[in-house]
Amino acid sequence: MSNVAVESMAAPAAQEQAATRSSLSRIPAAFKLQFTVPSQMIWVPLVVFFGAWGIAIGIGAWIRHVAGDGDIINTGASQATIWCLAFIAAYSASHTFPFSMALSYSRRVFVLGAFLAFATVSAGFGALFSIAILVERATDGFWAESYAFDLPFVTQNAGVLGAGILAGAVCLAAMMFGFFWSILYRRVSLVVLWVIVLALVALMAVTVMVLTQNDWWPHVWDWLAVQSSYSFAGWVLLLTLALTALNYLVIRRAVPTA
Repeated sequence: MSNVAVESMAAPAAQEQAATRSSLSRIPAAFKLQFTVPSQMIWVPLVVFFGAWGIAIGIGAWIRHVAGDGDIINTGASQATIWCLAFIAAYSASHTFPFSMALSYSRRVFVLGAFLAFATVSAGFGALFSIAILVERATDGFWAESYAFDLPFVTQNAGVLGAGILAGAVCLAAMMFGFFWSILYRRVSLVVLWVIVLALVALMAVTVMVLTQNDWWPHVWDWLAVQSSYSFAGWVLLLTLALTALNYLVIRRAVPTA
């Protein structure tokens, strides 16, 4: 075989490898694309985080003032930032996807960049969650035994660090879940989207009915009881990776309309 023939056969493979390297090298740019508007990914979630915490502190202090000494007050204010970030992830996916296509990013690069951006934000939330626990412990729930982050079912098995890791994992799962629905909307019609939503609701209802009819709820609670924050975070991260793969499958045929 001549040298020219060998070179002609090797050329496509080399071009494919170069294209792959070039595509993956754009992941940092796709990552930065999610932070084009800093207020969207950073400042708004921070306002929600501290705003919800402040409201929870005020309500806890008022309850303690009115009721006096009593049971420890646990609130759900820590969820506010997670729901906020899930919505922001959906909004970001909807508005940055057309720009990513205009910039000639591949869909794989766009999904990986979004995943890394969401993971960074979620890690920040997990760190703030742990710091908030330490602050609440140092002040005895802001002198009212009112806790929004130092929740027993989160900290009792793995402490402050485990609680932060679990919070970050749940936040990442929520963001990828919001991302999924936004991309799915671009992949299918509105009617099909509602059919999928109703099908999922029906599936959840059937699952609850089966668990109730067969009296399997005690087994579910027993399984949850033996999980630590670390192990539960691991299950959540596995679910998140599966959801990320699903996002890529859906986005492959999504239409980047404005």
